[in-house]
Amino acid sequence: MITFSWSPIIVELPASPMKSKFFFTTLLLIIFCCSQQLLATNNILSVQQTLSRFGYYTGPIDGNIGSGTSTAIRRFQVANHLRPTGTLTPETEEALGMNTSSQKNNALYPRPQHHYQPPILPDPKALADIFIGGPLLAASPEIQIATVQKAQENLKTLGYYVGTISGVPDANLKAALLAYQKDSKFKHSGRLDKITLMGLDILPGVYQSGN
Repeated sequence: MITFSWSPIIVELPASPMKSKFFFTTLLLIIFCCSQQLLATNNILSVQQTLSRFGYYTGPIDGNIGSGTSTAIRRFQVANHLRPTGTLTPETEEALGMNTSSQKNNALYPRPQHHYQPPILPDPKALADIFIGGPLLAASPEIQIATVQKAQENLKTLGYYVGTISGVPDANLKAALLAYQKDSKFKHSGRLDKITLMGLDILPGVYQSGN
């Protein structure tokens, strides 16, 4: 047995070459796993700091991707027209400026920087009002905001909506809905009820079998 002293740690190496090789392989694996875990923690810390700076996250900066962090990520994704997964997808990391490969490419080929603003959160009462009489009244705010955005996009494509794609229900959206419902011979509710959601092709399949 060969003994090395590295204060405050003493490491005893096996005398056998095969055992030594196994020992070093195991040691390298442990070091690699620890380094990966440290990198992941540091990445989450950076994400929490960025989301906090943009106004999406108000929890502790602790490097743990709990429910609060996931909710903040989902809100950021909805506000920036990304797939709302609540997880750090490559697109989300790039939008947050956390994507390493993108940073390397930008160092060689600089691109204009995107400055993301804090989310414009709709008034909860106004958000709920637009879904009265429809299956998404009890849906989460994230789903409701994403649905309003999609309704604004589709109504703009059809020539009914003239406002911004914000996910915030307003007078422009109500007027667009009323005009669309009138032309489609739907009930003139000015809201995102079931028949209107289906007509605009934005009703999630899980809600289509309900009332």
